[in-house]
Amino acid sequence: MQKNHDMRLLLVVMFVGLISLLPSLASAESYLGAQLGFTIPEDLGSVFNTGGGARISNLDLNNAFAYGVKGGHYFDRYKWLGVEADFYTTTPNLEAQNPTATTLAGSTGFIQPGSLLRVSTLAFSLMARYPGEKFQPYAGLGMGIYFAKSTQSFSTDTDTSPGFHLVGGARLFVTKEVALFGEYKYDRATFSFPNLQPGGIIGDYYANTFMVGVSYHFLPEGK
Repeated sequence: MQKNHDMRLLLVVMFVGLISLLPSLASAESYLGAQLGFTIPEDLGSVFNTGGGARISNLDLNNAFAYGVKGGHYFDRYKWLGVEADFYTTTPNLEAQNPTATTLAGSTGFIQPGSLLRVSTLAFSLMARYPGEKFQPYAGLGMGIYFAKSTQSFSTDTDTSPGFHLVGGARLFVTKEVALFGEYKYDRATFSFPNLQPGGIIGDYYANTFMVGVSYHFLPEGK
């Protein structure tokens, strides 16, 4: 219930923030991009069993390819400042492993079956850049909405969670409108999979994603 409340609050804050920026967008430099890369997740951490409340040792997640799209605006008055919306998906599957469950009665090992895991990220960031004509380093900080789906042979879980998003990179313009870019993204969220065999889990997801891509920039008239 608390997570649903936090999600609604996050969506309202994002919506109000974007509406407040609309007067500036008419004179903005806008861009759209496509991206492809690789996600290297950290272990799923702070894991607890959703049924009995046992503490579970960290669970290994697999590296995976990632792909997505993005779009944003930089403002004419403050050429170094912008906003960005970013969407990408990856599949850091949970591999079969032998973690340890710890309760007040002690610790015991068990078999954790593997699970197909898909995580899709919709992130909104405030961006800052060096507004060079050819080369533009940039960085951004914002919030994400994380859509996760876990699939085993006889069970499926979906979860949507707010989280933290960080991005940094650089773009190189090959023409006045077209740029190549490379960037690093860091994401953190908490997912709950109550149907995951053998006992259901809740844990913290941390991901490092490296992307390369191409973007097209719609320049203001006269630029």
